[in-house]
Amino acid sequence: MNERISIVSRRQTALLIALAVMAGGAAPWTYAANDVAGELITFNDNGAWSWFEDERAIVDTAAGKIIVSSVAAAAGAGGASRSGDVDVAAYDLATGAVTQFVLNENLQVDDHNSAALWRRPDGRYLAMYSRHGSDAFTRWRISTHSGDISSWGPEQTFNNGAGTTYSNLHYLPNDNGGAGRLYNFTRTIGFDPNILVSSDLGDTWSYGGRLLQEGDASDRPYLRYFSDGEKVHLIATEQHPRDFDNSIYHAYVQDGVLYSSTGSRVDGNLFDAGAAEPEDLTPIFTTGTSVGGAVMRHGWTLDVAIDDAGLPYAVFQMRADNSSLDHRFFYARFDGSVWSVNELAKAGGYLYASENDYTGLAALDPHDPNRLFISTKIDPRTQVTMPRYEIFEGVTTNGGADWTWAPITYNSTADNLRPIVPRWDDEHTALLWMRGNYSTYTNYDLAIVGLTEITPLVETSVADLNGDGAVDVGDFTLYFTGLHADLDGLTPEEAYMLGDMNGDFANNYEDFVIFREAYDAALGAGSFVATFQVPEGAAMEAFVSGVGGLLFVRGLGMSSPARASGIQP
Repeated sequence: MNERISIVSRRQTALLIALAVMAGGAAPWTYAANDVAGELITFNDNGAWSWFEDERAIVDTAAGKIIVSSVAAAAGAGGASRSGDVDVAAYDLATGAVTQFVLNENLQVDDHNSAALWRRPDGRYLAMYSRHGSDAFTRWRISTHSGDISSWGPEQTFNNGAGTTYSNLHYLPNDNGGAGRLYNFTRTIGFDPNILVSSDLGDTWSYGGRLLQEGDASDRPYLRYFSDGEKVHLIATEQHPRDFDNSIYHAYVQDGVLYSSTGSRVDGNLFDAGAAEPEDLTPIFTTGTSVGGAVMRHGWTLDVAIDDAGLPYAVFQMRADNSSLDHRFFYARFDGSVWSVNELAKAGGYLYASENDYTGLAALDPHDPNRLFISTKIDPRTQVTMPRYEIFEGVTTNGGADWTWAPITYNSTADNLRPIVPRWDDEHTALLWMRGNYSTYTNYDLAIVGLTEITPLVETSVADLNGDGAVDVGDFTLYFTGLHADLDGLTPEEAYMLGDMNGDFANNYEDFVIFREAYDAALGAGSFVATFQVPEGAAMEAFVSGVGGLLFVRGLGMSSPARASGIQP
């Protein structure tokens, strides 16, 4: 990473925090450049995924590995030769070694095409994937050896007879009279979610039926799935949010039957010619509901999981007052009778205009319903807009009504998007996401990165102008070097290092107040006045605004720090 870029990001974020300090909206602290809450792992230096195919990552505890799928792009590492590669990577938890295998070279550059992964009972991996609707084939391969991605059997295909997108693999061992059934939920006939089934652990597949049906031939519900081995829970919309004012619904699948949240039959036979509509499912959140003075519309499903009691919890997004510049994340829990829903955080605008409901997304912790992760450009602690999408961890102690937030990434020079948390166990968390630049779903320069241990970020005072990790006379020297200086022509970062704390390209009394408060926050109340013997109140304003401050600087022997800093005021 270019060091200059890293410093710029830190300074820009510090400017935003300083502005929030003036408004009383934030503490006078920032973090290191490209800060991450742990040792960042790169699983693949060129890859992306959508969020409607799963599992994109699995933790194989028997092999001690994390297995991850993604799709490479020409704009990323390796260039055009990797464009459209459907990759699988393995991270060794003991050694940190990463290995990769290309399941299909140059299939199609499109993040919708990442493979769904499933670990078979024999320890071998099944990977299923498709193009983004441009042909009718579901493709699959099975690894040759257990716990090993270095060798795979030949690619096989199933012709769905319609454009095919996404795979979602879930195994219910008690289905089919106890013989077990492996489901692949995929979008095919009618642009609807359809079902492929396998009775031999993925060796062969057959068509099962249509899970849901909606509207005409181009309308498409969007579903997210999660299974505990007994049921496959799902959340759904009616259509794409750009085309329809969606509500959010829930149901579950068990032994070929579709049930409502409370266990009423919605479709008694998923394998016949009929299919329910999304509106037949249990509503979680109805479009048009007012929350906090804003009317929520055009929902989209993000993630669903199941708690220890077998009850589902979910996260989804809505537009506030139908604005695609103001998406909101919502958290929902089912208590066995009713769903409770709370607004979670602001998701902000969109990643790009033609997909104006693409946000940074959110991921639930599948082992803890009181914990989740979001990607957003709006700091949920302060509501300050940041330069890049960052990952935050949220924790609730009252069922989702209130959340405490901690940054997982901060001051990043690239976006951090689409987090996922694969199942592991109650003592471990694997958090993965896409990091880089996302232009469209066919044009991106991203890496798949993540953490297996999360440690809190260390805060740095915004008064640490020279970035040496300490707040001291050196920072005070930099501040006074720029006092009343002409900062025009400098970059925002250079002006900040000369005391422009609020980004107006001037160092004056307003900046002095911000610096003094940050100094006291770092070293204790009253530290600034005690150290530098600067007058208080109106005398201080006159002191800083007039020549007294300049005489004071010279008296402390601070007449030449600008030359030392390398920045000319």
